[in-house]
Amino acid sequence: MNVVGPYTQQMAAFAAAYRYEALPPQAVAQAKEIVLDTIGAILLGSRPDYKSVWTLGDQARADGGPAQCTVFGRDFKAPLLSAILANGTMGYAADAEGAGAARMHAGAVFVPTVLTVGEYAHASGKKLIAALALAYDVACRVSDAADPGTPYPHSFHPSAVFGHFGAAAAASHFFDLDERQWVNALGLAGINAGGLIAWVDDPTEDSRGFVIGVAAQSGTRAALLAQKGMGGPVRILDDTKYSIYDAYAGAMHLERLAKGLGTEYRILEADGYKPYPCCGDIHSGLDALLSLRQKHAIRAEEIAGITHWVKPVRHKVIDNNPLKSHNAQYILAVAATNGTIDPNDILVDRRADPAIADLYRRTQLLPEPTLSEITNNAPAIVEVRLRDGRTFKERVNYRKGSSQNPFTAEELREKFLRWATTRIPKEQARRIVALTERLEELRDVGELVGLMASR
Repeated sequence: MNVVGPYTQQMAAFAAAYRYEALPPQAVAQAKEIVLDTIGAILLGSRPDYKSVWTLGDQARADGGPAQCTVFGRDFKAPLLSAILANGTMGYAADAEGAGAARMHAGAVFVPTVLTVGEYAHASGKKLIAALALAYDVACRVSDAADPGTPYPHSFHPSAVFGHFGAAAAASHFFDLDERQWVNALGLAGINAGGLIAWVDDPTEDSRGFVIGVAAQSGTRAALLAQKGMGGPVRILDDTKYSIYDAYAGAMHLERLAKGLGTEYRILEADGYKPYPCCGDIHSGLDALLSLRQKHAIRAEEIAGITHWVKPVRHKVIDNNPLKSHNAQYILAVAATNGTIDPNDILVDRRADPAIADLYRRTQLLPEPTLSEITNNAPAIVEVRLRDGRTFKERVNYRKGSSQNPFTAEELREKFLRWATTRIPKEQARRIVALTERLEELRDVGELVGLMASR
């Protein structure tokens, strides 16, 4: 049977006709913010301390081949598919990126893809913006169609699984695929999609970012092969015998694929940016704790105990997780001691400090059903009990940096410079800010990407 499925056909037709000129100004502005913020997270994650990305970069250089694309934070170029594996892994390596949507760390997959493939294709800034917006439009709808309403169904990580579709969409836009090629690109991306959330048992955190890099690479490869005429499943988004919905969710909501096509731009749903390099589910709790710490001049040695309440559905994700970046007790113990969370707090286990280890043991995370009333964020309540008997409590419904409690433009630039200058000089970072602010005027994305190299 060679009849293209109706939903797959509709998505391919929509994607093939996608153009920058149709984007509303707010989508363009959002894309520019997402690119800037994610470049900061990428450059932070390109540090030699993040050995997964450094290993992948070394492997890309060892494999050889044409110098097509910059390996971010390094001083060399590599072939497209080698570079994008390393670059995509950087997107999530430091857990400092934002712009998530539809259960995905969307910016972590899509921004490295549009930068790397954009450089390869010598694309304009307008083309990059459209490719990024299209990645959100395609991947968010596929994720929604396969959303069973519970986190991490069947042990798959949505960012990796549905990131394949978004990466394929971004690359396919750069390659100007026709409608039939789009069907094949989506099919090829879908049959190889995957990525287990088993990385929660990897204390090195190397594999956490790797599944994101694989999604960026595999989606891009699907677009390349479709461009060269390779066929793929023609009903990948439809109700078929062996469907993505059975594989990844056990739920199927096909009507969500077509909802708002061409009128609702999913990039506008990106959920803001991270002030802290750790799991976003902990951020509201961090905001509450740091607020209490500052208001009441609390010193770590005064604290008898900390209780942190979150939504029940998020509790199991961050409760004593083996990963420091996803361990609420660890993150709050460090923040209560140092007044912040630094990238090095994830790279180095601060529980080697007996004082932090003791406070870690006296910090508990509990589920609180009433917090589920906030459906569009990850609210938290934090209570700090002092040794002198005083107790302080604070609730934060919307974490700093979220779309409901956003950064100012200046705060976003300051955050970018803080992360980016861990890898490149400040003047080079400032030039990146200037170029992203006029991204739609760039004739060649390579001008921007070249500034992401370490000299």
